[in-house]
Amino acid sequence: MSLQRLLVGVLTVVTGLLLQVTVLDRLPLPGSAPELLVVVVAAFALTEGPLSGLVTGFGAGLLVDAVSDHQLGRTALALALAGYVTGLIEDDTERSTLLPFAAVALAAVTALAVFVTEGVLLGDSRVSVHAVLVAAFSSVPYAVLLTPFVVPVVAGMVRRLDADPLRR
Repeated sequence: MSLQRLLVGVLTVVTGLLLQVTVLDRLPLPGSAPELLVVVVAAFALTEGPLSGLVTGFGAGLLVDAVSDHQLGRTALALALAGYVTGLIEDDTERSTLLPFAAVALAAVTALAVFVTEGVLLGDSRVSVHAVLVAAFSSVPYAVLLTPFVVPVVAGMVRRLDADPLRR
């Protein structure tokens, strides 16, 4: 991984976190807020593969954990596993237009399932059937709705880095 690629990833994740905290978390939407970083992690995983999804997810999750009121590492593990699983879908052949939507949905469901499992294992009193259902029926569709705005931008940035003649 080049320094340019690392900087693009870090800037994208930090920008996503800032948008999440300042804009998306404050929207008066039914259910839970859209999880922009899940979509960002899925976009990197789809574009660059499972290792990139794992590393991006772990870093993004640690940043989220640092500004959250739960145990450090919960979101990091959830996003890392979601990024890895989503990255397994990555291939170099011609993709269908629906693949990114399905991949983001898979990432959102995986991240939610891991986070809920961690909460149950750690005895988090905020984890209830109602809270899980609200999150599942709001955060997953919101993530899918963000897909056409995030995945092509991330893919374009990565492709541009790959085509950059100054990088070689």
